[in-house]
Amino acid sequence: MGQAFKLTFKILRNTKGFISSMVIMPIIMIILVSMTLAYSDVPVVGYIGEKAPSVANIKMIKLEADEKDYFLGLSQGTLVLKTDKEGNVLQYYSSISNNPLIPMIENGDSTNEVFNEKPKISYSVGIILFKLLTAASLLATVLISEKGNGIILRVKNSKTKLSSYILGKSLAIVFVYEIANFLILLFYKFAGFDLGQSDIFNVGILFTVTLFISTGLYILLSAIMKNEGYIWIISTGIIFPLGLFSGILFPVEYMADWMKLVAHISPLYYLQNSVINGKIDAVPILLMCIISVILGMYGIRLLSKQR
Repeated sequence: MGQAFKLTFKILRNTKGFISSMVIMPIIMIILVSMTLAYSDVPVVGYIGEKAPSVANIKMIKLEADEKDYFLGLSQGTLVLKTDKEGNVLQYYSSISNNPLIPMIENGDSTNEVFNEKPKISYSVGIILFKLLTAASLLATVLISEKGNGIILRVKNSKTKLSSYILGKSLAIVFVYEIANFLILLFYKFAGFDLGQSDIFNVGILFTVTLFISTGLYILLSAIMKNEGYIWIISTGIIFPLGLFSGILFPVEYMADWMKLVAHISPLYYLQNSVINGKIDAVPILLMCIISVILGMYGIRLLSKQR
C-alpha cells in the first residue's frame, strides 16, 4: 500500500498542471464566483409576514416560514424578520451576534451607513462539494486504464494484495484533494467568508466525508466499466443533476414533488443540510459512508476476479 501511495503521488506531482488544477484553480474559482455574486453594497433581509418594514439601504425578500433556516444557514442573508400586516417587526432571527442590521431596522434611519456583508459560502460550497463527490473519477480512469494494459493482472500475480494496491492509489488521490481542501478552508477563513450557522471545522469534515463517499463509488465503477470515457458520463449525466436537485443552488421547497424525491436520494442533499444546520447530519452521512465501503470492497472483489 505504501509503495502504491508513493508511486501514485509521485506520478500526480510530476504531471504537468495537475497540482495547479487541483489546488490553485478551485481557489481562483471561489474568488471569481464570490466576487461576482457574494459581495453586495446592499444587505439582504428576509421577512415572514404580509408586509416588509420600510427601511432605506436594505433589500427585503419575502420568505415562507420553512425557508428561514435555508436563508440563514447558507448565508443568503444574516437576518430574517417576522412581521405583522402593518410591517411592524414581531421577532428577529439572526445568524450572527450583535447584528448591525437590527438597530438600522429599529431606528428606520436612512442616514445610517450601509452595512457591507461578508462574502458568503453559499455561492461556492455547492460547486466544491460536487467537485469532491466526483474527485475519485480520476482513480477510476487510472484503474480502468490499468485493467486494459494488464497492470492489474500483474499486481494480482505478484505478492502485493490488490486491495492494498488500490487503497494506496486511493489514499494518494485523496491526499492531493485534502491539500486542496486545506487551502480552500484557509481561504474561507482568512478572506472572512460568512459560513452561516456552520464553521470551518464542520465544513472541513464534510469535505473529507465527500471524498470518502466518492472513493467507494468510483472503485465500483472502475470494476464494471471497460471504457474510462463512461466515467465522465456518470459524473456529468448523473451526479451533476443530483447536485442540482440537492438544494445547494436553490431551496428544495421550490422544487416539484418529483425533484424533491430525487433530492432525498442525493448525497449532496444531506451534506448541504449539514452546512445549513451547522451540525453533521450523522445518520444519513454514516449510512452513506458504510455504503461507500461496501461498494469499494465489492469493486475490489470484482477487479480481483477479472482476467
